[in-house]
Amino acid sequence: MVMENYKGLAYIYDYLLSGVDYEEWADYMEQIFEYYAISPCDKIMDLACGTGSSTLPWAKRGYKVYGLDIAPHMLKIAREKAENTMLDVVFLEGDMRSFKAPLLVDAALLYQDGLNYLLNPEDVRRAFAAIYKALRPGGFFIFNLNHVEKLPASPAAEVYWVEDEELTMVWESCLEVREKTWRINFVAFLHQGDGLYQKIQEEHKERSYSHKEILDLLEDTGWILRACYRGFTFQEPCQEDRNVFYVLQREE
Repeated sequence: MVMENYKGLAYIYDYLLSGVDYEEWADYMEQIFEYYAISPCDKIMDLACGTGSSTLPWAKRGYKVYGLDIAPHMLKIAREKAENTMLDVVFLEGDMRSFKAPLLVDAALLYQDGLNYLLNPEDVRRAFAAIYKALRPGGFFIFNLNHVEKLPASPAAEVYWVEDEELTMVWESCLEVREKTWRINFVAFLHQGDGLYQKIQEEHKERSYSHKEILDLLEDTGWILRACYRGFTFQEPCQEDRNVFYVLQREE
């Protein structure tokens, strides 16, 4: 079911995230690597890598990088990108809650609210356990969380749309307060040429996790919480911040 939910999204994923500067994300991660003197830091795993846009900058910078995603349609596009740019990247199909890495890496990264897509705490706990096993002793796991309750969203369903030469898209979103989730249903018509369109229709959800919930999930796991930061800074998060980064380290 999860993989099917990403089948259609794979075709418009890069369009929807065209404004994301993945080089900026990599710059920020490298600042964290330097700050914590992560050494060695040669092998990286990019979790929930999608179509590979977050993965390829690491290969360009000389890292040995592995991209992991649950959706084969996303990975097909990611592999094509790597091949077209002649970059050496290993893309793996797997669930971050249960995957087994081919070797231990120095750092695992999770961008773009990937953890928010896990809709219950037990799934997050399982992901923490699986990622822990993929890291060498002393390795780091860096991820961001989206506090969806701080989105400009309403409990009442709101409808939006966009139309341009590539696609027409209509989506309905709402904040489900009791479940602490943000839900979006969308239908997109992707222009195929000669008056033909491909219809894509899916539902996606993100769940919010408080700092206390994360701390509770980290208890007795072997993870060391090194820091929490406001997005793209080294400052402590404020109550109003929506995007928060966590830096975890596996015990030596």
